[in-house]
Parts: sequence; structure tokens; C-alpha cells
Amino acid sequence: MSFTEMISSEGLIRSQGKTRSMMAFGNDEQPLGIQLFGANPETMRMAAEITVGDFDPDMVDINFGCPVKKVVNKNGGAAVLKDLKLTEEIVAATVEGAGDTPVSIKIRTGWGDDSPVYREVGQIAQKCGAAAITLHARSRSKGFSGKADWAAIKKLKEAVDIAVIGNGDVSTPEDARRMLDETGCDGVMIGRAALGNPDIIRQMHHFVETGELPVEPTIAEHIETAKRHALLMVEEYGETRGVIKMRRYLGWYTKGFPGATTLRPKLFQITTLVDIDRVFKEYLDLRAIR
Repeated sequence: MSFTEMISSEGLIRSQGKTRSMMAFGNDEQPLGIQLFGANPETMRMAAEITVGDFDPDMVDINFGCPVKKVVNKNGGAAVLKDLKLTEEIVAATVEGAGDTPVSIKIRTGWGDDSPVYREVGQIAQKCGAAAITLHARSRSKGFSGKADWAAIKKLKEAVDIAVIGNGDVSTPEDARRMLDETGCDGVMIGRAALGNPDIIRQMHHFVETGELPVEPTIAEHIETAKRHALLMVEEYGETRGVIKMRRYLGWYTKGFPGATTLRPKLFQITTLVDIDRVFKEYLDLRAIR
């Protein structure tokens, strides 16, 4: 399907004067959780109050897990795990600001491998009224390297009564099922596995619920999803900026494609939606010939 056909048949490019915001979302994006981060309890209380009042999300999440320097250098994300008193004050303030809206927190095992605090933080979250806790089973110092310690998720589940969501090294439907079985967690969160393959979420749900592995999307279906993603990027940022920002995602979408090493350099130079259409059409035509 061409971009012209997608626009006319699905109405993906909308011209309404919607608010340009990091928290902008459509009516079809439900249920919705909005994540906040910060190191000042009063600011977090006000942020939660504003978030609930203006956007009415189904839940508010506190980011105590982000490892990147631009966040931790402001004492946000995983940096808060170095100060459990501050952690407690932030959770309590956010729960107060969110009112009846459930609050969850996302954490890492600790700042470093030598200072695991995930069970203590879980108990703090429970005491302060949080509804759930997500554990990325690596320390901040590990970043995304090494192997996630799923045993930590199991220990956290045993230490608290609130819902525990496991995160880390879940890339396939089988991984999701195995994490649930091995840790006893209540849910599974994925991040990098969905980059370039948003259908993985449906696949995981299907396998966990039925025990049957779903059929993988075809290359043509992956391309159609990538093109729809590109349309949404253009809607949000305009064509020039949206298409340039889309380049990195196109690299993820084409992971594992036959001939991807030749295809990707072409996609990394695109500047318009027409370019994306053309490069993918040429790729599919060439595959059909061969």
C-alpha cells in the first residue's frame, strides 16, 4: 500500500490543532500510563496532580530505573536509589498527588551490583500506597550489559504483596512465559524487544494465553507497519523532521531482513515519505525477481 492510499483509507495524517506535548495521546491509546521522574518530592506531588487532572491516565509511574547520564546527573531515575529516605518521600508525595489514580514505580536492583536495594524499595513502595513495582533486573552500573538477574524478580515478589512486573532480557514469547514461570511475577514489561517489531506484544499475549506460537509477520507486513509508523512521525513532527527521526526506527524494522546491509544505508539517507515508499518498493521488487 502506498502512503497516499494509507492516508486516504486510514486517515492517519490528521490536521487538528492538537497540543504538542510529550503526554499527547489518542483516544485509541488506552489504557494509558504516564511516567514521571524527578528528585523533589513536592515537585513530583504537583506533577502527579497536574498529570491526573489534565490527562486522566489510568496510572502514574515513577521512573527510578533510568540509567542514562542526563537523567541521573539531575538526581533522577536510578540515582534516587542511592537515597532511600528520598525514595520514600517521592513515592509518598506522588501517591498523594495522584489521588485515586494508581501509582507504580520502576526500579533497577540498585545503583551498583554491590548495593542491591530492590527489596527495601519494594517495601517502601508498598508502605506508601503504590499499586505495583516493575524491576529491571540489572543495576544502574550494568546499564543494558550482561544478563538480567531474574532471581531478583522472584525475591522481590516474595518480599511484597503488591503486583510485581518483571523486566529485562525478554525478547520472545517463550521468554515471557519463562519469566512468569520462573519468578512468579504478575506481569512482564518489554522495551527493546518492541523496537522495530511492535507486533511482539501481541505475539507474547497469544503465547502466554494459549501456549501456541503465533505466525510471525512477513517482511511485507513489517514494511507496512514501518510505513504507518513513519506517517505518525510526520503527523507529530512534520515531514522533514519526522522522516529524519524515523531513520533509526527503519533500521530496527529491517533487522533480520535478507540483504539488510544493503537496504539500511539507503533508508538512512531518506528525507521524504516518497523516499521511504521508493526504497521499500525497490527492495520488494528485487526480492520478487530473485
